[in-house]
Amino acid sequence: MKRMAESLAATPLRNLWISIDSAVPEVHEKMRGFPGVIRGIEKALPIFHQFGIYPSANLGINRNMGGESPYPCLRQDRDRSAKYSEFRKAFRDFYDFVVKLGFTTVNVCYPMSVDDSEKNTGLYPVYGATSTDCLVRFSENEKSLIFQALFDTLPEFRARIRVFSPRSSLYALYRRYQNGKESPYPCLGGKDFFFIDARDGNTYPCGYRGHENFGKLCDPQFGPPENPAPCRRCDWECFRDPSELFGPLLQARSDPLSLASEIRRDPLFYRLWIDDLRYYRACDWFDGRKAPSFRKLRIFGNQNQEVSLTPTPVPAPLWEGGRKQEGI
Repeated sequence: MKRMAESLAATPLRNLWISIDSAVPEVHEKMRGFPGVIRGIEKALPIFHQFGIYPSANLGINRNMGGESPYPCLRQDRDRSAKYSEFRKAFRDFYDFVVKLGFTTVNVCYPMSVDDSEKNTGLYPVYGATSTDCLVRFSENEKSLIFQALFDTLPEFRARIRVFSPRSSLYALYRRYQNGKESPYPCLGGKDFFFIDARDGNTYPCGYRGHENFGKLCDPQFGPPENPAPCRRCDWECFRDPSELFGPLLQARSDPLSLASEIRRDPLFYRLWIDDLRYYRACDWFDGRKAPSFRKLRIFGNQNQEVSLTPTPVPAPLWEGGRKQEGI
């Protein structure tokens, strides 16, 4: 590990992610097939830090993230309150676990499971990290609760570890699955972001739009459509989060009047968005070659606790007709 860390430190590498699938070491090791790997990660992190590399824990949301789930597949008969509580506890346990392991940054990949019916909408994954297994497949009802639970959990940990997930994006995804209200900011995939397949060098709008091959990036004829159609067909965190964060900035540059209208229509989103930018700055824009400044993060410890997507006692739709309802 020392030789590896020393070699990586000599490169321009900025960020290194290490996948952690569960807050329970035995469950992660069973899923990955590597007994003892969690103890190895715990021993390796201080070595990486010694050489100025601060790896990020990366969770792909799954049913075992809080421990082996007694509900391995979709169960529509379980009530929303029980599901929400299960997701909430799983996220809390996971974040607490990676903090204690010694990570200084954490990221979460949202559920992405493209089945045959979704392929008819134009989604066709060329990115290898996708599966239709029920371990990572969730209903729309479950997704609304996942984003709700994650949104509500983040303020508890933002001062303890650099949390990459922007709450403005989680808020937008929650509304999408809770009441069908789409974000005003479509994905920038195919316009400002692209996915390059390492197998053949072909370029796509994103890793899930495999039918739209733009060819080789180095080809002189390479070029995406001049005005690509807006896309909101998936929740791929790698593109979804930066699209939400850059969306208002791009709108301010191209049409400031429409941005003012959007802010009046949904002030909570923009309040969260400003707070995300402040937090990202305090995290040094998640530069994995810099140690965290807990002095800068301290002010986020109790901030935004009053903004919750959780009504009491049972989670339920919060918006109707664009009006803010009980729970905010």
